Amino acid sequence: MKNYFIFLGLLFFGLNSCSKDDFESTLPVDNKILENSIKDEKSVLIEKFGFSFMSSIKQSPNLRKLIKDEALKMFDKDYEVLIFSIKDVVLETGETFETIINRNAKDGFELLNLLKIEPTLTILVPELPLGSFSAKTWDIINEIPAIAIGSNASNEIQMITPENELVIIPNDAIPGFPVLVIKKNERVVSNLEYSDFEKLKSKTVLEKNGIDFKFWSNNFDNINKNNEVKSTTLFLDQKLIDAYTIYEQQYVGLNGWQRDYIYYDIDPSNPNGAFKYTFQEHLTSFGMLGDAINAYNKISDQTGDPFFNNNNRINTSHWTDGYYEFKVRTIVNSTNGLGGEIIGGFTVVPDDLFSLVYETYTTGLWIWQKTWYRLVSISNKTVSVNVPIINWNLDEFSSSIKIEIEEVDLATTTITTDSRVVKFATNFEFSPSIGEKVKVGLKFGASLETTLTNIVQKSFTQGNDPLGEVIVNFADKVVLGQSGGILKRWTTRNYSTGNCTFCIMPKRVQ
Repeated sequence: MKNYFIFLGLLFFGLNSCSKDDFESTLPVDNKILENSIKDEKSVLIEKFGFSFMSSIKQSPNLRKLIKDEALKMFDKDYEVLIFSIKDVVLETGETFETIINRNAKDGFELLNLLKIEPTLTILVPELPLGSFSAKTWDIINEIPAIAIGSNASNEIQMITPENELVIIPNDAIPGFPVLVIKKNERVVSNLEYSDFEKLKSKTVLEKNGIDFKFWSNNFDNINKNNEVKSTTLFLDQKLIDAYTIYEQQYVGLNGWQRDYIYYDIDPSNPNGAFKYTFQEHLTSFGMLGDAINAYNKISDQTGDPFFNNNNRINTSHWTDGYYEFKVRTIVNSTNGLGGEIIGGFTVVPDDLFSLVYETYTTGLWIWQKTWYRLVSISNKTVSVNVPIINWNLDEFSSSIKIEIEEVDLATTTITTDSRVVKFATNFEFSPSIGEKVKVGLKFGASLETTLTNIVQKSFTQGNDPLGEVIVNFADKVVLGQSGGILKRWTTRNYSTGNCTFCIMPKRVQ
């Protein structure tokens, strides 16, 4: 009888705040629809795990403490727990996490069988709007979260309530109460699912049961807190300002290259110089372009299909994925003909990338009355990031690089090729006086540049949201000037793909 009233309460989802016109669209799907839906083996196993996990955290405050403590470590720069990393942890009963899950499961479910087909299965403790719930605020003694199951096949979210009811919540509704999310990890890959796993130069996360795990980019490594992404400063390095002054004010008609001075100390009065590793190209800022709702829906959509809603609501199901992950792929052509791609990445809190305004409403009967949030207004913002790219030595690399940006939904990749006609500088010669090669002359010097067609292998991830690409030239101006009134600020060049904008500039690294 209790479960009947719980489900009845859920059927009145939206009753307290929704009008008659939008009442129907906010109702959860009936359980019969859930039971009759076609699910693959993985989805069935994840659902069974979800019910067992729900029973387990209800029984064990120590299990809730384990999840909270591990989430607060933010091993991948989000409040996530890789299930494989805790499956052998012993709890107060003397049982391991895996043993407890298997004991509470039905139909012969074995956790290891699921992890063999979904090795990066992860528990996320989401940061929900307006401080309503997070890993930091979770009261593990008094709060038993619901369990949400994220999906790459649908924008609808399944939720298992503490009363063991399975419901679907609307994809424009964000819980305002404790919820844990079961999801695939987008920042970690395993040797079971990534064909070029051995070629990854990133850090190993875990090795267990013959399965190895790595970050697909070291930018997500937060295990030892020694790779923390730091925000970029508002103040430009003096070397960049000097480069602007030399080529944009002192020698205006020369139209020289600011990077000549930054990397080689070259200016018209000192036309030769050796490469300095003091600076390295970085992606330093990022923002979405165009209509903010379209931008939000594009990178928040998990299926790859656009989200449409007749009531002009905004798809907010991305809360089940935690922080946004963006991949920065740099296509580099080398003078030795090898070339390749440099993969970097960064994470962004949704509230840092967008200004988000929520409306709050309460749903359900008194038995299971809950607070929910719905987005009603969005505007774009620019966020500071810090993604290293290359030390741009023209003796090693072409005079242009290609930058591609994508929002990550999946970590599994395939290999494709990229073919471009690129220019290489040839004005380098060995200097006996300093014992190393020097760049001779401004720009390409007196000699003509060499033009070659270069083919580079690059990875492609189906399921991610590509945000476009740009060509960045060594000759591009870095500093554009100053803007503002009394408190003038230096402005730097931004690049636009049409979907997003970002700044690529040299930063001092030593």
